[in-house]
Amino acid sequence: MITDLTRRSFVKGLGLGAAALAVPRWWPGVLAAPAEAALPSAGDVDRILRAALARGGDYADLYLETRVATNIRVAGGEVASMEYGVLQGGGVRTVAGEKTGYAYAESFDPADLERVAASAAGIAGSSRPGRVSPPAEVPLPRIVRAEQPVTGPPVADKLAILDRVDRAARAASPQVTQVVISYYDSAQDTTIVTSDGHRASDSLPVIYLRVEVSAEKGGVTAEGMVRVSGRQGMEILAGDVPERAGREAAEQALRMLDARPAPSGEMPVVVAAGGGVMFHEAVGHGLEADGVLRQASVFAGRVGERVASELVTIHDDATLPGKRGSFNVDDEATTARDTLLIERGVLRGFMQDRRTARLTGAGLTANGRRESFRHPAIVRMTNTNLARGAHDPGEIIRDTRRGIYAVSFGGGEVDTASGQFTFGLREAYLIEDGRLTAPLRGAILVGSGPAVLLGIDRVGTDFDDWPGTCGKDGQWVPVTSGCPTLRIAKLVVGGTA
Repeated sequence: MITDLTRRSFVKGLGLGAAALAVPRWWPGVLAAPAEAALPSAGDVDRILRAALARGGDYADLYLETRVATNIRVAGGEVASMEYGVLQGGGVRTVAGEKTGYAYAESFDPADLERVAASAAGIAGSSRPGRVSPPAEVPLPRIVRAEQPVTGPPVADKLAILDRVDRAARAASPQVTQVVISYYDSAQDTTIVTSDGHRASDSLPVIYLRVEVSAEKGGVTAEGMVRVSGRQGMEILAGDVPERAGREAAEQALRMLDARPAPSGEMPVVVAAGGGVMFHEAVGHGLEADGVLRQASVFAGRVGERVASELVTIHDDATLPGKRGSFNVDDEATTARDTLLIERGVLRGFMQDRRTARLTGAGLTANGRRESFRHPAIVRMTNTNLARGAHDPGEIIRDTRRGIYAVSFGGGEVDTASGQFTFGLREAYLIEDGRLTAPLRGAILVGSGPAVLLGIDRVGTDFDDWPGTCGKDGQWVPVTSGCPTLRIAKLVVGGTA
């Protein structure tokens, strides 16, 4: 995250009234990307990896990263903050059985990296050094690329985009009372070298735009929120994307001004296309192999068993061009791939990194990811999607006599060991006699991931996804979660009606 960067930070409100957002007077002008530090030579890398395995171990890797990022926040028509940061350094990991040693340096200096390699090696308990194989370059599929690099435009151009978002949101209605816009971009260059003979260098862009709008009518307030994000360059914000983001966030807030208290009880829930965050949280983490190894997953030991309705097929797929969770190669030099997790209700496998694959004897799935060079790679989701089905989305609603239509999810809590979850709904509607009627406020979904998977009785032909940031073990990585319109036959809804 930008707050972790060695950065130049300029935080100050700038009241601009009706004027367009402009570069504040306190901003120091165009900030060039840093001079590129020299990567360690092949001989240096070999010495670093040998130092990591000097006391034994099954595997070691060296991860080098340079990231240039910009973070802007606009609130109430003001530039509230702008940050420009550079993150640069290297980390060394040693794996010995189920133990992992990790250390890093904010430097590419070979001597510094040898020292941290020796620290990582401290977990191993053998006097016999581990083996280091000469690295071969891993071919990259170029799934991710930026047509218009995020480091190209001056900050004034980025502020002009945010101004368009702000204007569109405020133009939606006089009832709009506040618009908060968060913008982040980064250009990340990485090199990974592994002791088992792999080397990969990659460049990854990402842009994240979040628009939060508040509206008020008769003393009642409501919020709307829209996100636009992907592994792309500035082209992701081309055309009328800024205006649509501002307008859609405002329209969501305006719709919810007329919301009535949600009912409570057990009833069918129709999840709108794009509600994949529910499956990411309630199901996805249980399919990560590190939790399975710890017996902290309800899916442990169940490969080949039916764990879901036969309408359910779930993939974790890092090969989807431009998606927020995509990449060319993971953070362990494994080429991106599509991993089948559940097929027509049957559990087929788990997401793996190099450590879990070695311990379980499973194949690699390119799910070894890390937040930055300051963190070791662990098993993480990428783009986790529930596949399209055969039902017409409109018919799914028309076939539901009474229930809830869940459009947008808010915060929630999940116990990955049991699969139990609680999710709040940001936008939801009552279904009565097969029609959407009143918008609802205060709706909460309560249940368990495994029960939800078994209770899905309709899956639509449409599809949409949700871009987000997933937290696990103190690390945050970009992900996407997607699904079609679908119906859960029975789910507990908590409400205030």
